Amino acid sequence: MLKLADYRDAIHLDEDFPAPKSDKRSDYNLLMTALSGLHDKHYNGSSSAAYLSTDEGLMNWLRAELSVREPGPIDPITSRAINALLYRQLGRRGRVEANNLRRVSDQIPDCDFINSNKIVLYRGDMTQLVVDAVVNTALPELTGCPIPLHGCLDSEIHSQAGPWLRNDCAKIIEMQGENEPPAGVKITRGYRMPAKYIIHTHMPRIKDAHITDELRTQLALCYRGALSLAVEKGGIKSLAFPAIATGMNGFPKEEAAHIALKTVEDWLRNHPDPIELVVFSVHSDADAVVYLNALNHWISD
Repeated sequence: MLKLADYRDAIHLDEDFPAPKSDKRSDYNLLMTALSGLHDKHYNGSSSAAYLSTDEGLMNWLRAELSVREPGPIDPITSRAINALLYRQLGRRGRVEANNLRRVSDQIPDCDFINSNKIVLYRGDMTQLVVDAVVNTALPELTGCPIPLHGCLDSEIHSQAGPWLRNDCAKIIEMQGENEPPAGVKITRGYRMPAKYIIHTHMPRIKDAHITDELRTQLALCYRGALSLAVEKGGIKSLAFPAIATGMNGFPKEEAAHIALKTVEDWLRNHPDPIELVVFSVHSDADAVVYLNALNHWISD
């Protein structure tokens, strides 16, 4: 498998992605510039005049087009328009500073989880988190969910990050010569995400609702590999994980949460210095309860 040193320079991993310069054009003008710059349009969803007469409708059209386009160069005019639109979008949605969130050690003072002062449980949108890196649950091709406006984490991350992310992921797979294996990890810049970097992991796939020891090992490797890759990259002190392989992928939430917490606890115990904050990001109150129950009854080895 391709190592970080093999692709780091090829995707300019250590270069900052610039914030857009001040642009006085309206959202509508930027949207029309961006859409007109995507010459090979493929999305055949809603095209009603009413839907496309609003900025929101046009933005969804742009997001859909970007989710189905093939990786490739984007001309500077189109790129600048998309950059400005995504920057404004994030500003409207808001950012959540992970460093300001309450640690588990404050929420559950008697929690037995080692390094609970480094752990945050966050119920919200991971694409709003200001952290050094977020972990994306990726498909083996790494190039994002191909279903327009799907709403899965992979889709949402690529949508907010922008088309430059897909190009980087395609470059990595091209250099590797094959798709990412289960539990494999790769890192890219975050582009228009509030996170500086995105770590992509190919999550285990459950067949026929049968959980095997191999799948449990793969799930643990997703967490362990992401933490280790963050340290190898350097400069990453905070990291946010989703509930990997749960939901549509079928891993039981309680067991997946225990594997996640146990793997991170063991890793932090063995590597006490590099990572200062780990965020477990969940979508719903029910998911948050799963983690809270696990932490409330946690017994460390």
